[in-house]
Amino acid sequence: MTVTGTQASAAPIETSDGVALRLVDVVKSFPGVLALKGVTFEVRRGEVHALVGENGAGKSTLMAIAAGSLLPDSGIVEIGGVEMHDPSPLAAQELGLRVVYQHPALLPDLTVAENMAYAAPLRARPKMGNAVRWAREHLAAVDADVDPRRRVVELTVAERHLVEIAKAISTDPRILILDEPTEPLLADEIERLFDKVRTIAKNGTAVVYISHRIPEVRSIADRVTALRDGQTRGTFDVDDVTEQDIVRLIVGRDVDAAFPPKHLTTELASSLPALELADFSGSPDFEGVSLSVQPGEIVGLAGIAGNGQQDFIRALAGLHPSSGEIRVGGRPVALRRPESASHAGIRYMPGDRHDEGLFLSLSVRENAAVSALPAYARGGVVRSRTEATHVREQITKLAIRTPSMETPVASLSGGNQQKVVLARALLSAPRVLLADEPTQGVDVGARLEIYRILRQAAEDGAAVVVLSSDGVELQGLCDRVLIFSRGHVVKELNGDDVTEGAIAEAALMSTHLRARSEPQTSTSGQIGRFLRGDYAPSLVLAVAMLLLGIYTASQSDFFLTGRNISGLLFLLSALVFIGFGQLVVMMTGGIDLSVGPLTGLLVVVASFFVTAGGGFGGLVAGVLAMIVVAAAVGFTNGGFVRWLRMPPVVATLVTYIVLQGVARLLRDTPDGSIDDAVITAIGRTVGPIPIAFLVAVGLGIALELALRRTRWGLNLRAVGSKDDAAHVLGPTWLAPGCSRTWAARCSRASVRSC
Repeated sequence: MTVTGTQASAAPIETSDGVALRLVDVVKSFPGVLALKGVTFEVRRGEVHALVGENGAGKSTLMAIAAGSLLPDSGIVEIGGVEMHDPSPLAAQELGLRVVYQHPALLPDLTVAENMAYAAPLRARPKMGNAVRWAREHLAAVDADVDPRRRVVELTVAERHLVEIAKAISTDPRILILDEPTEPLLADEIERLFDKVRTIAKNGTAVVYISHRIPEVRSIADRVTALRDGQTRGTFDVDDVTEQDIVRLIVGRDVDAAFPPKHLTTELASSLPALELADFSGSPDFEGVSLSVQPGEIVGLAGIAGNGQQDFIRALAGLHPSSGEIRVGGRPVALRRPESASHAGIRYMPGDRHDEGLFLSLSVRENAAVSALPAYARGGVVRSRTEATHVREQITKLAIRTPSMETPVASLSGGNQQKVVLARALLSAPRVLLADEPTQGVDVGARLEIYRILRQAAEDGAAVVVLSSDGVELQGLCDRVLIFSRGHVVKELNGDDVTEGAIAEAALMSTHLRARSEPQTSTSGQIGRFLRGDYAPSLVLAVAMLLLGIYTASQSDFFLTGRNISGLLFLLSALVFIGFGQLVVMMTGGIDLSVGPLTGLLVVVASFFVTAGGGFGGLVAGVLAMIVVAAAVGFTNGGFVRWLRMPPVVATLVTYIVLQGVARLLRDTPDGSIDDAVITAIGRTVGPIPIAFLVAVGLGIALELALRRTRWGLNLRAVGSKDDAAHVLGPTWLAPGCSRTWAARCSRASVRSC
């Protein structure tokens, strides 16, 4: 069949009664943007339904609404025939919907096993003692060779995606949404994933597959729905449309040429090389690379992942240790750090734009101009008008779709975010432009624009080095391609020899061996895991305390006496109990500066009740009064942070000052005496060791076991993670109302804004 830019010649397919997911007339708007304009979308049980469209077309917004992470302005969401009247992530999960996010919703501070257990529904969540074995079984189901005991922060991008996939599939979902699941995966990993997707679809799961890779869509999907500008452009059997038909539906026009023409001008070709390398090495990752790149030339880097090409391009950016001779524009450069590369005119576009490429909390203008600020500054003061003029020119030149320069870059689509990264590099007039996977996670239309921008940068005189795992991209874009294998350049392809087949053959058929074996590190296995774990800092502190104690004992005969040890441990007991409370606050991502003044205030409060002659009644009244005061201070601090949106440091500093004043008002001078019976009871010992200290130690051990081996402990550590994934995931441990509250406050299209 033939599909035009706006409609198809055949009518969209009628859906059957066996619908697992149905969204009807969904409308969603954001400030200045109407993201969805009455979209209707249905997925049948047992089918793989591809959802395609450019970045910003509304795909992620639509799926966020389906997942309950974003509330629609109007419309109906049904999962398994049940309408969600009060949508939330928890409600969607309870109905059997799971999402594999494009940017994995994993908690970096937790292990793989803990992440998978946390995401599981309460009824299916394993006991924490069995979590590692349970996680290993589900990781094996997707052929993920990942140790469940490793922390997520230690994983590669590809490993995180495999964990995200295993996490979603482990719950046997009724509906599975896969958002760009193959971007960081290798060919064999993609094929194994597709086999798994086909299997679960055959068993009745409805699969929504979101991808910019049209060949993958045709390979895996039964039907395809195209979105453009927040509207559905049709739903079709995948066998009834060609790849070009799908592209036309996505971009709304014919795509005559995906890549700009290659033409290295004679003037640029005969000029001084922009980049020269001689015996450039970053042992043991890559070795002995010699290369010369002319201004106006685009050189590609290819090879199977892990063969040194990524370490090579990062070394050129000063992000990886290297040696050898490097010249930029004929001048020698020492790439000891990123600043050295920047000063030499080398600009790097990282492959992970979210973690390395953008300041997500800043505006488009601030992100684009940050590398070129010295050029806009005079006497250390930025000339804002000049800065704005140049940024506006780049926005126009690169066709960045943004409501304004001051729009937060996090609210842009992936393709436009990538073009902001490009704008930053181009504004600083680079001699050498390094592009690491420049079109990863970018839709078809934005990809074509990025190709044009890279070629234009070359024609303006820059030497462009592109690392890509896409052979077609390298073939269409690059003048030359270097193939890496085991850290060495094993082949160089030029001109007409640069083809997808030749690139794949050179990478797969190489027999080159490394000159030396990989070094064995002392941080492998159990020792390495311990050193990267939570207990290593405590061990360092314990050793420091031991050494300090040995030194002090050598200087004082009194230090190791029973009386002194008893006194030290007694004083330490109070600090331990206070530390427990402070630790809980810090684990939830906050900090409390008011602990010291609060402790003093509680002593003042006790001085009115727990006095000589007060008896048991006075003791009870004093304890209750201290509890009430402490709780009131805690709720006050929490209210400042939770409802007034004050930073914890500021909120607790205010409380700090107030508590000191209250204590002084209550007791402007020391007065009162604690009941001797209370002091005697608190000071009881077993030998030289106070019972209070033994209680503190026992409570500490119990709390540590609870943190590691109970759902309560897992939930607490998840809340304090350095990521917002806990909110995206439900959070499954809270009451549904809490999840709905978070969902209601979402203000952007991305599900990760919850």
